Amino acid sequence: MQLGQAIAQIRKERGLTQEAFAKVFNVTRQTVSNWENEKSYPDLSTLVKISDEFNVSLDVLLKGDFRMVKDIDKKIKKQPFYIGIIIGLIVIVIALFSFIYVNDKRLSDTTKDYADFMLNSVVSIEIHDSQSGELITKYGDKSSIDKVNAILDIENWEKVENIDKNISPIYTLELYCNTTKQDTDDDIKEITIYSNGKYVSFFTTSPGGVKQNYKTNIDIAELIGK
Repeated sequence: MQLGQAIAQIRKERGLTQEAFAKVFNVTRQTVSNWENEKSYPDLSTLVKISDEFNVSLDVLLKGDFRMVKDIDKKIKKQPFYIGIIIGLIVIVIALFSFIYVNDKRLSDTTKDYADFMLNSVVSIEIHDSQSGELITKYGDKSSIDKVNAILDIENWEKVENIDKNISPIYTLELYCNTTKQDTDDDIKEITIYSNGKYVSFFTTSPGGVKQNYKTNIDIAELIGK
């Protein structure tokens, strides 16, 4: 007996219409009709459900339907292959998301990289009191500027969205690339240091206009020479 004939016999013995039988297995009446007319087969999981629902062994369902047995055998043999493909795709997706995350993080640090570049390019750094604007100290030689770079330790700045409003700015570092031509309003580059050196803001109007906040650990006394 072919599988389609076996399904039709089971259905009729239980007094079920094709539509009622279809509802039991969440398929359409046309699907059941196709099964019974050998136009298509139930998948393996549905066959198991039919077997359990009507207490009919798979041997009885498949007995004599050698083509269906071969199809099921092929599917079982292909399962490791499909599992391998799925695992491979998962690995690729994880690798892709890791790549995107790393590059996104790298892009998010562009402002910090620019600040580092500026500090290595300046010829003069002025440190002002952020409240009064008073000039506290000025560095104009390479060794002093290198020392400021080391104290600021930009590489270890951690990007943050906002700085607590209760934390006040105390010093502003104005960066100059040309001592003969001080920065104009459209070419301002400065780093604002907040209380205890725990936070900074880097601000530049050129190129593009950027302001970014960072969490830091700057030794204020060493920076201003006290």
